[in-house]
This record gives sequence, structure tokens and C-alpha cells, in this order.
Amino acid sequence: MANTLLLISARSEDYAFAVEVSINAGLSFKQVKDAKEGANIIGNEDGIVAMVDVSSEALYQNFETAIQETVGLFSDKANANTIHFISSDNLEKVQYLVQSPLFGHYIMRNFGNPKESGEHYGRIVRATLAEKSFGLVNLLKSGSKVQVIKLNLSSQKHNAVEAVKAYLLAAKFQSRMATVIANAVDELLMNAMFDAPADDLGKPLLNMTPRSTVLNLEGKSAVEMHVGFDGKYVGISAIDSFGSLDKAKLLSHISKIYVKEEYKIRSTSVGAGIGLATVFRSGGSFFFISESRAQTEVIVFFKRTDNFREFRDQFRFISTQFYF
Repeated sequence: MANTLLLISARSEDYAFAVEVSINAGLSFKQVKDAKEGANIIGNEDGIVAMVDVSSEALYQNFETAIQETVGLFSDKANANTIHFISSDNLEKVQYLVQSPLFGHYIMRNFGNPKESGEHYGRIVRATLAEKSFGLVNLLKSGSKVQVIKLNLSSQKHNAVEAVKAYLLAAKFQSRMATVIANAVDELLMNAMFDAPADDLGKPLLNMTPRSTVLNLEGKSAVEMHVGFDGKYVGISAIDSFGSLDKAKLLSHISKIYVKEEYKIRSTSVGAGIGLATVFRSGGSFFFISESRAQTEVIVFFKRTDNFREFRDQFRFISTQFYF
């Protein structure tokens, strides 16, 4: 069980954020400014969650080399599920992270209020330390209510998305914000219904099926949507029972489309990641949780803000947690 958040960074804004994360994740805190020193701590101490400044490729390479020379890139000590990279750059500029065997979590350094952002991300970190991270209720403030919607037919997606939009408007999200979030929910549900189904070898079952096809969502094909709001953040998840999410393909899709398609949704294409870059660029954060052949939960978070510019530029992250 992890017990220490180790910050490897010399930046004061990273320190303020990481301290708040450690408090809310229930971890002690330690900071070093050198990758080698950090790697030695990871190698010699148990229960380390690492938060690493990788603002340049050189900083990342220093960290990777230090890990390689101490514990090895594929050691349990260097578990990607416990490594959180921090960068000021947008996703298309950090291909060295997307391709890294150590990639588990990506945090953009647009903290805004470090205390508030750290509190929010601290709940993410705390969830990653549990035996399994599933469950939106664990990622919102204590006491938040989460509504569960079970879809029986794919044709119910439209009504589910409209219900979310109405929920957001009632929670005082501006109409433009509610529309952005509703589009994100549409994307999550489409991926859960059409991209997730796969056979035992991981081969997609519906990759040639038109998205207009009405599917029966029963048994293994069941899809659930969970929605909750804690007064600051709305969280919405789509859950399937296939556990077919492929980390490398997911990150490749997001980063490539992010660059080449200028974050425009392409509804004619099939594959997890299509449109998700749009959601991230629009202010959304993601938490992808997948247990192979059992379950995938994709959660998107948005903060309610005073205006659309703050909404679009809000603190955001991409976290992944894979179980095999």
C-alpha cells in the first residue's frame, strides 16, 4: 500500500499542488529536485507514488534513465499506475510521454487554484491506491449523490444525453457548457456501445457496424451511465462489461487526432479515442479504468465555472488505471 507522495520537481507551483494532493490522498509528502535522487527513493522505499516534472523531453529522459539504472523500466517499483507526469504543454507536444512505458497519468500545469485542483486530483490518486479504482462516487466530494442510468437499447442514448444536459442546466451550468458536456457524454456512450464489444482475443465485434444500428444492450453488452455533481465538479461515467480498452491504442488515437484533426469529431470513424481529444481540449479531464475482459469505466470531469473561457481553460488531466 502506498504511503508517500514523492514530488520530483523544482517548481513552486508543483509543490503547492502536490502538497494538497498528498493531504487529500492520505499520503505523507516528500520532495526532491533531482531525477536520480527520486529514482533511488523509488527503488529503496516501498509505497511510493511519484509525481514528476517532465516539462521537457530532456527532463523526461533524465527520469527514464534514472529509473532504468536503478529499478528497471518494467519493475513493480516503476508501476505506471503510480507515476504522474506534470507538463505545461498540450498533449500534442508531449509525444515522448504518450510513447513512454512509464505513462500512467498526465497532469497539465494549469492548476488555477492549487488547493482546489489538488483536492480534486487527490481523490483520483486515492482511488488509484485502492484494490480497484472503479466507482464515480469515490471521485467526488464525500456525500455526493450519483445517479445510475441503465441503457437497454442503443437508441436510448439520445434521451440519456438530453437528460444529462437538463441535469447540468439545473445545476447552474451555462447552456454552452452544458452542450459541451452533453457532447462528451454522447462520445462516451457511443464508445461503450460500439467500440468496447470484443471477443476473447480482443478482436472488435462491431467495428464495421454503422453507428445508426439499434443494439440490444443486455447481458455482456449492458451499458451503464453514472452522473454526479459535488457542487464544483460534475463527473459522468460510461461503463461496459468487456474490459477491452487498449492503452497504447487509446493514447495513440488521442494524440494523433489531437494533432491532425485539430480536435474535430469524426463521427464516421470507429475506434476508442475518436472525439475524446475534443473533450480534453474543451476542458474535460479523463479517468480511464479497465480490467481486462471484465469491465471498463471511462469517467469525464468538468468544473462549473463563471464563464466559458475559464471553463475551456480549466485544470485538467488524463489518468489511466489498467488491471490484468
